[in-house]
Amino acid sequence: MAPPERKAAGGPREPDAREADRRFILELLDGSQERHEAAYPDTDSDAFLYFAHLSAARQLTETFYRRLLKPHRISDAEFRVLNGLRVRGKAFRTTPLELNRFVQITSAGMTRALDRLEAAGYIERSPNPEDRRSILIGLTPEGVAFAELVVRDVGAHFSEALRPASKRALKAEIDQLRVVVERLARAAIG
Repeated sequence: MAPPERKAAGGPREPDAREADRRFILELLDGSQERHEAAYPDTDSDAFLYFAHLSAARQLTETFYRRLLKPHRISDAEFRVLNGLRVRGKAFRTTPLELNRFVQITSAGMTRALDRLEAAGYIERSPNPEDRRSILIGLTPEGVAFAELVVRDVGAHFSEALRPASKRALKAEIDQLRVVVERLARAAIG
């Protein structure tokens, strides 16, 4: 579903190329229902169109995150770990399992993120005084400062992306998204 590559030689993408990419994605979605109905006339094309929009939103969200996190030289998983630790308080320390319940990444992804964040000095692992077989993960003072810097930067871009919407309109969209998430949770988890 990714638009064809149209990079300008030696520099960032030109505004016309970016606009063409945006149009490509929307045109692909606009024609998907008709293409689906023609290929599979006995299926619910509205359901497929719904999930095509969700898939496009997921891909665009991932692309947006990668672009925002690239200057900070961290991955989405690392960002989620830093933010997950930070939003729970400065003294927050937890086991990798509990942290993963909050940030929802694979165990291999969690291990990679923790290893990279520890090597950078942003987190520390320490023995768990309540369970000798377990460790605790916590932010270092440098990790707290870095998490706050990244969240402020990412948050400013989030706000800019949503700027045309009023608070009321944004709240209504969030309420609609909550319904979507609840529906997907029932379908995926049961």
